[in-house]
Amino acid sequence: MKERGINSTFKKIIYESSEMVFLADDSFPYNIFYSNVLFDQVIGENLKEKNLVGLGLDINSYIFKEELIINFQNKEYSFQLELPQENGSNYFLFYKGKEIRGIGLPPKADAQQFFKNSLDLIGIGQENFLTWVSESIRPMLGYAPEEVINMDLCQYFHEEDLPVAKEFLFDVKKGLDKSQFTARILAKNGDYKWIDWHIQFRDGKFYTIGRDVSDQLKIQLEQNKQNELYRLGEEVAQVGVWEINLIENSVYWSDEVYAIHEIEEDRENFNIDKALDFYLPIFRPVMEQAVKSCIDEGKDFDHVVKIKTSKDNEKWVRALGKAKFRDNQVIRVFGTFQDVSEERRLVDELGLFKELFDLSPEAILIMDIEGEIIFTNQEAHKRLGIFDGSQSQHLISSYDQKFVVDREWDTHIQILEKEKNVRYRSKLIHTDGKEFPVEVSCNLITLQGEKYIISFSRDITERIQLEKSLQDSSDFLLHLTEQVPGALYQFVLDKEGEMKFAYLSPGIRSILDIGENEINSMSDIGLAISKIHPQDIAQVLMTSVASAKKLSPWSCQFRVKEVGSENYKWVMGAAKPELLDTGDVVWYGYLSDITEQKVFEETLKNARETAEKANKIKSEFLSMISHELRTPLNAISGSVYTLLQDEHTPVQASALNTINFAVDNLIIMINDLLDFQKIEAGKLNLELNPMKLNEVIQQVLNGLEFHAKDSQNDLKLHIEDEVNIRVMGDKVRLAQVLNNLITNALKFTKKGKVDVFVKRKPSNENKAKIYFEVKDTGIGIAKEHQDRIFQDFDQIQHSFSKKYGGTGLGLSITKKLLNRMDSDIQVESEVGQGSSFYFEIEFDLLPELSENGVKKPNKQALDFSSLNILMAEDNDVNSLVLGKIIKKWGFDHVRVMNGKEAVDAVQDGNFDIVLMDIQMPVMNGFEATEKIKSFSKIPVIALTAAAKLEVMENIEKSGFDGFVAKPIDAAELLRKIKEVLSSNSYKLKD
Repeated sequence: MKERGINSTFKKIIYESSEMVFLADDSFPYNIFYSNVLFDQVIGENLKEKNLVGLGLDINSYIFKEELIINFQNKEYSFQLELPQENGSNYFLFYKGKEIRGIGLPPKADAQQFFKNSLDLIGIGQENFLTWVSESIRPMLGYAPEEVINMDLCQYFHEEDLPVAKEFLFDVKKGLDKSQFTARILAKNGDYKWIDWHIQFRDGKFYTIGRDVSDQLKIQLEQNKQNELYRLGEEVAQVGVWEINLIENSVYWSDEVYAIHEIEEDRENFNIDKALDFYLPIFRPVMEQAVKSCIDEGKDFDHVVKIKTSKDNEKWVRALGKAKFRDNQVIRVFGTFQDVSEERRLVDELGLFKELFDLSPEAILIMDIEGEIIFTNQEAHKRLGIFDGSQSQHLISSYDQKFVVDREWDTHIQILEKEKNVRYRSKLIHTDGKEFPVEVSCNLITLQGEKYIISFSRDITERIQLEKSLQDSSDFLLHLTEQVPGALYQFVLDKEGEMKFAYLSPGIRSILDIGENEINSMSDIGLAISKIHPQDIAQVLMTSVASAKKLSPWSCQFRVKEVGSENYKWVMGAAKPELLDTGDVVWYGYLSDITEQKVFEETLKNARETAEKANKIKSEFLSMISHELRTPLNAISGSVYTLLQDEHTPVQASALNTINFAVDNLIIMINDLLDFQKIEAGKLNLELNPMKLNEVIQQVLNGLEFHAKDSQNDLKLHIEDEVNIRVMGDKVRLAQVLNNLITNALKFTKKGKVDVFVKRKPSNENKAKIYFEVKDTGIGIAKEHQDRIFQDFDQIQHSFSKKYGGTGLGLSITKKLLNRMDSDIQVESEVGQGSSFYFEIEFDLLPELSENGVKKPNKQALDFSSLNILMAEDNDVNSLVLGKIIKKWGFDHVRVMNGKEAVDAVQDGNFDIVLMDIQMPVMNGFEATEKIKSFSKIPVIALTAAAKLEVMENIEKSGFDGFVAKPIDAAELLRKIKEVLSSNSYKLKD
């Protein structure tokens, strides 16, 4: 430090002072040669040049002051100053230095006053409570500051806005840059106010300013409502607004203008050229010039032109434009845009109507109230010869015979003013004296305060001739109506509500059993109603009223009492109404005795009900007997299987094979009956899934190889390479069709040949039409029997059932299944020469699966030498048979009696697979499987005597991994067990 005669005690005092002190030279640049610790910490260490100039201080401004303010790094500091001339020193002394405020901030007292009088709520807090809040909370929410400090802020938020506040806090804590949200806060008076919060978080605290925006939101909501109403008004009126801002060089279209142009997307960067491109070529120059003149000269425009929308629809539009000036320069062009297609259509229609009016085949006259003719169409001019230049005034009385007498016209006008419409017959007179009869319809109309009469005259010369002809033939018609069976009538309902018969033919006597005198006096409906059965009166009246209201044809069947008897006969009534010009409604109809028809209908109804009942009994019997037969067949089939696995003599083997063959035939018969029942009931649906067509066909042939060897037949498959495709179809039903046909061929052929041909035929893209044929060298079918083989339960000759067996349903079911596949089966056969059954099916073609050149790794073969099986079966016989089968396989098993025991066993035991019966007490197989699948991945196979279609939906929903029908085919069950375990993710236990 530079020595200036300052003693050490003084230096020590100022060096450790709690206020800033420093000394500076009295010459430019006024270097600071001494400063205490506090000055160095606050200011000195941050100075690039340690002098008064570096501090930004002009000392000349303070030579007459004892105190000065120094601004440094956005803060203000106050210092006392002693000048050199006052104490004989050669340095400036700055002492009692302290920070008074940051630059731009008010003093503490002013700041406190600001917080007190601020309209905004200002607060400081942490977590979810305030530690300080300004007095402005009183006028804003009604609380004193001490009422909300250290209170949980969540209780003040509206329940719908509390999640918003919590989400805001959560996002801020995650580091998202958020500082504002708006929510409703509960005031002390119980109302909610919308507060706009601006919040900053720092060092675990938050600093917030809240502003009451309730009024602004209310105004905004009202503005939004008005904007929505304006938008809806545009939409209803089909009028939109547009603007070209020349300052911003932008184009604005309202939503309705976009809607008129049918523009749904690409609304950005819209300009004038794009807007003008929508006009048809013939109108585009007009609009281009109109817009240019409006922009350059401020000329308004109003044009009706045609546009082509973005969807290529043509529309008539009205475009209006105006200019807005500033300093005699156009700065904006704006206007409206309206779809006037409908208006233009109406104008075009009016022109068309005028042309049709003038070209109408009826003579049309328009007259004033005095009877002067002021307009005629071409037909009227032709009939009357009015405008031939011979007269200047044409009165109707000169041309219409009705108004030759002057008073007739006045009377006519009086009637028109009362009725507005008058019809009459008269004769019109041509200027050359020729007359012709007409029927005239006159209307009185008022246009712009003036009254006019418009009349339509129709030449009825032909009608008068026809009326004369009709009059001549009326006697014939009257005689005809009297001879028609039943009764003809004309019934009138006048505009006053009175109902009566205007005409009744003589046949009414036999219908209602009334005499001649009663017919003559039968004008009202009362007598006819009295004859109707009391239970049918309401129906007759209601249908009549409905016919009158809708002017629809009336039809009703009702009973009429027979004279001298308590019996009733049935009558059919029908009529067609007509509304006359007078307002009356007239029905023209007939009544007919249908008693014999009703008796016949009742007989048919009883017969139909009897047939339906018998069919229902048959269906129920088939279903019941089929289900019941499966249980003993299951026991027989399983027992035979186990016996065949044991040691046995050839004689026993022959007997067992005979039993097994019989059981197989019974199973086939039962399946045929069930399939037939399902098809008849309409419950058999095709299950379309992807399948490899050649593989399905080969599987069917493989399954019938033993049958072919047993029947000593040569079974061969002839399949083209083009059939090696993937298609969408029901492989089960396709296999069933092929199995039925091939089985039949093998059955009726001995030591012969059965050939199966499959080839692809031309079809549409993405389709595959496949031709199937099963040809044998068997016994053949006579021509007269070839249609019958497809009938239900028909085997041509009853002796066949003894020799070949079966239900006679195989081919019937095959035909019905093919019909469901939009196909049909054909047959060609000769007795003793064999038969050929063929059909075509068109499948949806699927793309072949590709492995993209990557060879799939072989799955690790599973060890099936030892399995632990859980069997859930409540039937002792079934469980005994199934248990023997499982033991023959060399597997272990545990039997449980119901679904609940099965669930408990899976939880407690260690099993590889579950064989689950569907129908069991306590808990059935569906419920048990759902529970097992909820905690284990062990495979479960369903065992049931029901047909698959009956339970398939529940099987899939419950999570079964497989399905085997009873009677159990042991080989099929073993195959299914291995298939399920191989494909299931549940691993076999070590």
